[in-house]
Amino acid sequence: MRHSLITKLIGFLLLHPLLINCALSQNINNQLLSNQLEEILNERKDNLLKDVFSKQSFYKFNKQSLAFRNKYKDSKWSIKMTRNDQKNSILDVKIKSTRTIGDQVYNLHTKQTVEIETYKNKIKNYKVIDEESILSSQESPLIVKIISPDKVLTGERYEINLIIEKPLDDSLTAGGVIILKNNEKMNLSNDLFGIIPNQSGGLFKYIQAPLEPGSQIISAIITHPKGIYSFTKKIKVGS
Repeated sequence: MRHSLITKLIGFLLLHPLLINCALSQNINNQLLSNQLEEILNERKDNLLKDVFSKQSFYKFNKQSLAFRNKYKDSKWSIKMTRNDQKNSILDVKIKSTRTIGDQVYNLHTKQTVEIETYKNKIKNYKVIDEESILSSQESPLIVKIISPDKVLTGERYEINLIIEKPLDDSLTAGGVIILKNNEKMNLSNDLFGIIPNQSGGLFKYIQAPLEPGSQIISAIITHPKGIYSFTKKIKVGS
């Protein structure tokens, strides 16, 4: 029953791992862009979104934003511009939020690098360069160190490590790793995650990168009687 609840919760995060990026593309006096987006999203000034998005981008963002807010109602955004060009800029995005399911409170932390394209002072396109999301029980004793590459070569075999940094007495942990290939239609389950008992103090797995350049999304989960720790990361794949 507990694993069923866990996978439903992680399922939302994994089925929408990139929806948080939707509000990120424009040229409205680029130096002020990050502040403007941050204010709109934090203060929920939805009536101003049409002023910064093209029509097509607005409808896409609005749909995904509503889905995210229904699950995470107290999200706090931090948006900083790290590269400012006339048409294409880079934003550093961080989001913190919480969600309550039953008697458990879960913390969400997401960080992303997003390339934005603008046209006539409107958000036209966006591209997520990299991202990392962590979902954990608020009262969980798990302190996890993540060791994973940001970029790998096509066809490369690489390792993902989630290491529990402090001993958890004799409590049994369990964990699993999945590669998201079709994250919009995936029906998550315990079998898909491959959650099995683990007494090694962490989670270790070798992953095979695809043969074509692009990206690969990896998700891992560690469970404990007092909580969970879930990690999702988009890894660049290049030649």
